[in-house]
Amino acid sequence: MTTKALINNIEKLSVTLNEGQLIQFLDIMDAMAALLAEAQGQDVAKQVQSQAEFSTIVPVGIH
Repeated sequence: MTTKALINNIEKLSVTLNEGQLIQFLDIMDAMAALLAEAQGQDVAKQVQSQAEFSTIVPVGIH
């Protein structure tokens, strides 16, 4: 799956989630990013911090 297709799928999924579900989903994505960064030998703290900045975005169009 291409990155663009993955992003499109995530956007479609996020529209169907309520606020609590979306928060949990973003927490899972953050954890996965941290695991991936660790597996790649990157600085996990920097990776999680940059990902957390995106998690603070207020979702629009949530039911």
